[in-house]
This record gives sequence, structure tokens and C-alpha cells, in this order.
Amino acid sequence: MTEPKASRPTGKSAYLVLAILVALIIGGWSAYWAVGQGIVSDVIRNGVKVAEAEGGSLECGDQRLGGYPFRFELTCTPFRLDKNGEWYFVNELRGVALAYKPTHVIFEATGPAEMNFGQQGPVYSAHWKTAQASVVAEDSKPAKIDAVFTEPMLTYTIGEQSVGLSAKLTEAHVRRVEGNEDALDLAVQINGLTGGSVSDDLPLDISLVMQLPEGSRLLDGKVSNIADFMVDEEIKVNVSSLQLKSGEFSVNTGGDLVIDREGRLNGTLPLVITGIHQMEDVLRPLFPQGSRMLESLQKTAMSIGQGSAVNGVPTLQIPVTIEKGRARIAFFDLGPVPQLIIKKSGS
Repeated sequence: MTEPKASRPTGKSAYLVLAILVALIIGGWSAYWAVGQGIVSDVIRNGVKVAEAEGGSLECGDQRLGGYPFRFELTCTPFRLDKNGEWYFVNELRGVALAYKPTHVIFEATGPAEMNFGQQGPVYSAHWKTAQASVVAEDSKPAKIDAVFTEPMLTYTIGEQSVGLSAKLTEAHVRRVEGNEDALDLAVQINGLTGGSVSDDLPLDISLVMQLPEGSRLLDGKVSNIADFMVDEEIKVNVSSLQLKSGEFSVNTGGDLVIDREGRLNGTLPLVITGIHQMEDVLRPLFPQGSRMLESLQKTAMSIGQGSAVNGVPTLQIPVTIEKGRARIAFFDLGPVPQLIIKKSGS
């Protein structure tokens, strides 16, 4: 006996089921995107309220939200934040996150930008060709930040003095340290630094890799000034590598440093200096006007440093000790090292 065959949906029924599924998916996705858009709007509104409650202001001018269906895009033209007599301004700031991966946000900025640190503080103004940053969040907090600026130009002004610097490329990378919830890794690369007193004929490349044992509070939003990094009245800085290079000249070093409450450096840095005859010409712009530290360092290093040659260029190895903000080689005093300005924590 032949069993009856199960009836199959007709062609029209199959298309109807498919259309309903597509409609449900589109409707569900649209609802998700609308909720996400509402969350972004709420974040901006709450930011404005918090800034006003603290006596400041936050402005997202000509606010535009878009990107449907696959992205969330927020554009502020301009973006401005005022807080405690200080203000920060960017001509246009854009944030983009993929709708299916909202924990990864890409920022793009169009200059100019300005930072004003009050009546007594410095003013920074900046321009660039392109500026992009990537922020990856974990557990609702930033975990990784990468920023790249091409052809940045920065002007630093305090009082009547003004210094302008430019570079071909500047990068910064920040990471929480896996397995250490308190520490933060930081890497900075500056290529082709010129301007100010830095000669265009001797552009400077700077590379820095370091770790702040208590630095994660920066990504936790608990740092308003450098004093907030302090533990037991000091800030520990572990420098994995620091290199300054221009032409035949280079300095390489690394070591552990401590910054005290007065903003003074303490620690020992073993320097490897190649092409020391160019040192004063290259590094002079990085030191305060009238400082004789470079001249003392060059003379002392050439007289007592252990010399060799790398690719035919004279190379010296010398340990420099910094104690309470003064540098020395053995018993030879090199003079003061520029201090950091540290405000009281939370101010």
C-alpha cells in the first residue's frame, strides 16, 4: 500500500514565508539600530548634563546621527568642552561604530583644534592632514587606544612666548596590561620632527615604549591631572626603550624612573650615544633656553665615557644618574632636568 506523500508548500507560499522572514529580520535590525541611535543620543545628553552640573559645558554643534543600516555615525561640528576654566575645541569630530560591533569605535577629526588650560596655563593649537583614532572597549571601559596623525603641526603658547613644531607622522598606542589590571603600556612614535628651533636640516625621530604601573586609571576616567597617577607620593615609570635619532646622531636608553611630588625625576639611565659630536646641535631645541646641561653632558661623556665605533661612527656608553631633578655622571654634576608641573590630585 502506498503511503500518501506529504504536501509541500506551493511556490507562492514559499515566497510568502521568505518575505515574512526578511521583513522580520529587517524590522528587528531597524529596531536594534533605532535603540542604538537612542543610546548615542542619551550619551550626548547625559554628557551635557554632567558638564553643566560641574560648572562647565559640552557642545556637539550641528549634531548629526546616521549610518543606517550597518553603522552608527555621530558628527559634531564643532565639538567643544569647557571645564574648570579650561576648554578643548575641535572643528569637526566624527565617531563611527559598526552596528554589529559597537565596542569598537573609530574617530576622525578635522582641524583646527585648540586646548586652553586657563589664564595661567599654556595654550595649544593644532592642525593636521589626517587624524584618526581607534578605541576598543572591554567591560564598558576602553582597553586599547590607537591614534595616528599625518603631517601634524602644533603651536605651544604661554604668555608672550610661542613655539611651533611639525612632524611627518605621529603615532600613539595605549594598552591595558594583560594579567595586571593596574598597569598601562604606552608607545609613541614621532617621525620627522621639525620647527621651533629644530632645524629642517636635522629632523628628529623619537620613539618611546614605556609602562605606567598605575596607569590604567587613565582609561578608567579617574585622571584629571598627572597627580592622580601618584601612589605613596610618587609616580613610577618603567621605560622599556627611548630613542632619539637624527642623521648620524642617536641616543638609546631605558630604565626605571620615579617622579616625586615636586615633579622631579629620579633614577639611572644607561645612555648609548652615537655621533656625539652632533648631540648639542640636535637636542638643543628640546631644552630650556640658557640650559647648559647638554654642553656639560657632551664634554663629560667625551672625557669619561666608554667609547667604540658603530659603522664607523663614534659611540659612547655612559650611565646618567638623576636625583631630585639633577643629573650627574659619576661625580660630575650636569645641572637640573626640567621638572613636571604637578597640581594637587583632583584639582
